[in-house]
Amino acid sequence: MPSRYSFFIKLMTFTTLISTIPLLFLGIYSFFQSTSTVQTKVNEANVFILQQSQSRVEQILKVIEQVSGRFAETPLVVNSVSRRMEIEDFQDVDLLVKGLLSVQTYELGVKDIELHSLQNGWYIKDSGFYFGTDTAKIPVSLNAANNSRWMPEQSPTFAGLKLVKAIPATAAEPKGYLSVRVSNTELAKLLTQGFSTRETMILDDKMNIIIHSNVQRIGQSVASEPWLQELKNTDQTHGYINSTSQGVSYSVIYNQSRYNNWTYVSIIPLEEAKKESASIGWATLTAVVLLLLFTGLLSYWGSRRMYFPVRSLMEFTMRHSKPTSGGAAVKDELQWIGTQFASLHQSNEQLEGQMKIQSAQLIDYFMLKMFQGELYRSELEDKAAKFQFPVWRRYAVLVLQIDTLAQTRYNANEQDLLLFAINNMASELIPPPQRIHAMPIGNYQVTLVGSDADNQSELLSELGSLAESVQRAAAEYLELKVSIGISRPYELLYTTSQAFLEAKEALQYRIRLGEKAILYLDDLKPQQESRHYYPHHLVSELTQAISFLDKDKAGELLQQFIQDVLRVETDPHLYRMSFAMLLTDLARMLYDMGDTGELFSQDHRNEYEQLFSLRTPQEIEDWFKTQIIYPMMELTRKRHESSGKSISRSVMDLVQEHYDSDLTLEQCALRLNYSTHYIRRMFRKETGMNYSDYLAGYRHDMAKSWLSGTDMKITEVAERLQYTNAQNFIRQFRKLEGMTPGQYREQKMSEL
Repeated sequence: MPSRYSFFIKLMTFTTLISTIPLLFLGIYSFFQSTSTVQTKVNEANVFILQQSQSRVEQILKVIEQVSGRFAETPLVVNSVSRRMEIEDFQDVDLLVKGLLSVQTYELGVKDIELHSLQNGWYIKDSGFYFGTDTAKIPVSLNAANNSRWMPEQSPTFAGLKLVKAIPATAAEPKGYLSVRVSNTELAKLLTQGFSTRETMILDDKMNIIIHSNVQRIGQSVASEPWLQELKNTDQTHGYINSTSQGVSYSVIYNQSRYNNWTYVSIIPLEEAKKESASIGWATLTAVVLLLLFTGLLSYWGSRRMYFPVRSLMEFTMRHSKPTSGGAAVKDELQWIGTQFASLHQSNEQLEGQMKIQSAQLIDYFMLKMFQGELYRSELEDKAAKFQFPVWRRYAVLVLQIDTLAQTRYNANEQDLLLFAINNMASELIPPPQRIHAMPIGNYQVTLVGSDADNQSELLSELGSLAESVQRAAAEYLELKVSIGISRPYELLYTTSQAFLEAKEALQYRIRLGEKAILYLDDLKPQQESRHYYPHHLVSELTQAISFLDKDKAGELLQQFIQDVLRVETDPHLYRMSFAMLLTDLARMLYDMGDTGELFSQDHRNEYEQLFSLRTPQEIEDWFKTQIIYPMMELTRKRHESSGKSISRSVMDLVQEHYDSDLTLEQCALRLNYSTHYIRRMFRKETGMNYSDYLAGYRHDMAKSWLSGTDMKITEVAERLQYTNAQNFIRQFRKLEGMTPGQYREQKMSEL
């Protein structure tokens, strides 16, 4: 006996090792590879974030500069600062205030905006108009150096940037100016958005802080910072510098901007990068541990699944094995199963020796192998002599098959019993030695007969009489319709398997000849080359009849299709190919209708298998009607009823698109692939009006729209709306509106 679960332990150990070792190496490699480059990646990411922050800040400033510049250059502003404004000019003042408010938007972060007239002594601020000069707001200089430049401004009430626009911009002596202020708080939000750093700032060309996340640092110089000199010496416009201040290591991220010659700086402690490394390490460790647990569980589950059949086999062999004494010890379950199967094989050989004495069963077994061509010629001759088979001049194989069990008192489960009953009849009606052997094989009853007839016609007449006697007996006693295929006569028993195939092939021609047939292959097989015929035009008409729910027409077309296919003498396989192509075309039509499995595979059988199992034209016609065509028409009817409202909507859409053409209901039906009668009925059911009334009403609405909104001539309107002449249009318009088109146009023009 093997040790318990020894093979399971070996299997689980192997699967665990083969999955764990690569994971461990991968985790170690990933950790060291990531930590060696994390500092560089963090700095590069911070450079990118700083560039994004710079882009946000400068984009806002540029937009404010462009908006304020366009406003300052407008004729209203230029002319207003050049003249004395009085209270009577309140309309111009209101326009100036509205213009200032359009520049001072919340999205741009503008704190306030002011318009000053230096020549005439008035100014506008906080949406108010004041006379005099606000001396506190007069800029130090309006020369070209300071005009249109953002300058830092620091006061007890405001900290941020200020932009001054001289008016006019190109004048040597400006008559006024426009000032815009943006607070440091708004710019700091844009500067630090998405940044988890300690300090972020903007430096001017003198290395003074103009924007800082800490308002108290604005205006201070960074000349004392240890990283400043290295920043001045670098020839790169952006990058990062590692520096140390008071024993703390920092990474200084910088980006020099051409806009106002500013420098954007972000100072980040290196401890943050180390935190990233630590987080990567913990993430890697966690991922590896989880993967190890998962692979361990997967190895255990997979090993159990693979071990289960081995264990089941072992327990089965243990229950049915005989106790043995001695013998070599087995290492695991597989070796135990191997020894038991070897013992089983030995027992099987002994059983075969005992079965040889059962002659009747052996003859059936021998005949089955002979019909199936599984015997060598020498073996067949030896067995035939051993079983004392009679010797005839010629032999033939008769293969019988039940045509159908439909409309009989039997069901499909009784077919095997019926074949055994027919086999007994054949054994009685064809006595030995002419009947060499009779037996059922699959769905067939097979009889091997012999004859000493001198010529071919006499032999065929004899074989036909034998077949008719069996066929009559089946009809009389069992009330069954059967067909019999007869092989070509042959002289050597060795060719019995070929004769069996020929008899089965002859039975396939029932698809053309129908039920209760006695079929001889040479009389049926076409002399010329087989050709395939598929009437596409009938299939097209059949699918159209299904779409139009014309059951009678569909039945006639199906019957004509089957007749046309079977009219051509060809191989039975090509007949079945034509019917399979028809089934494929109908399935494609069903797919185009949006079927989701409501029709096909209702009884969990493949439709092609069902089709290929049919044997006669009547069976094929009935199957297509009951299983495919009628259900498709019922499904089409349900879909049409459920989508009737959408059909009406589709007709309306066609009218709205093609109202100016000769659009008839028949054309709508052709475009929507429905019958005219069906669309007419559904349109009236859903809309409560006829198609012609809807079309006329829509054209009338279009006529009114053109008369009131365009200068089209009345004749042009009538022509576009498909009226034969303008008088018919005028007469119809007056009938609906109580006035002529010209009067209607005059009325609408007077209302404007």
